[in-house]
Amino acid sequence: MKIIVAKNSGFCFGVRRAIDLAKNFSKNIGNIYTIGPIIHNPQVVDKLEKSGIKVIKRLSDVKNGHIVIRAHGIPKKVLNDIKKKGMKVLDATCPYVTRSKKYIEELAKEGYKVVIIGNPNHPEIKYIASYAPKDKVILISLGDIKRKIKFSKKIGIITQTTQSPENFINIVSKLLSYSNEFKIFNTICPDAINRQNEAVNLSKKSDVMIIIGGKNSANTKRLTAISKKIQPKTYHIETSGEIKDKWLKGAKITGIVAGASTPDWIITDVVDRIKGQKTN
Repeated sequence: MKIIVAKNSGFCFGVRRAIDLAKNFSKNIGNIYTIGPIIHNPQVVDKLEKSGIKVIKRLSDVKNGHIVIRAHGIPKKVLNDIKKKGMKVLDATCPYVTRSKKYIEELAKEGYKVVIIGNPNHPEIKYIASYAPKDKVILISLGDIKRKIKFSKKIGIITQTTQSPENFINIVSKLLSYSNEFKIFNTICPDAINRQNEAVNLSKKSDVMIIIGGKNSANTKRLTAISKKIQPKTYHIETSGEIKDKWLKGAKITGIVAGASTPDWIITDVVDRIKGQKTN
């Protein structure tokens, strides 16, 4: 069997940066905390916890200590609460996500009705939305437009960094009848676009597609959905232990795409596991 691993697999820039910052911070001052996992990969988070980088669900879970802001960012109110407590803070928010927040602030200052395309339950959207006006609108799909949007003099649009260009373009095009003036920022991460393109190309020539990444990872779930549209035999896994022999039976080419929070060692484990399978 031929195994093809997508070129853009493994940690993206923002994930690697967040982990490196947290590790260095921990070395200098000991145990530190992140409110929510620093990235969306349970296996990496478990390893980091053993080295003193602990995950808490809410700020009230600790009375003192030091906080690293996760790669997805944290809401404005939570950041203010941390500062009020006098806790030392290291901001490991992905620069691409921070850029989205700055665009939100710019749109609000200029009087635009802010529209955010993304999942309102995702930590990235919670972060950037906390800097938007109270009358902001968050859209997941085309179906949200009629329910949530009214004609506005000026509409400003940004999108979740892991959004698919297709969904972004479709929603933006449908919004054109809701205003006469628009300011649109394409805030999809370039790395996310590259991975999505690779998922498309690889799924076209593969008999089986394996997508590796956290089950809570938005970009990995997006890659899985994109691949599955083309190759129904697409499987989303976190580790090599989830692979089933029957998935690979008769396959001549297996394509592998990994999410932005997937470490190289997990990708290597998956490749080795597939090489050891009997496929006939």
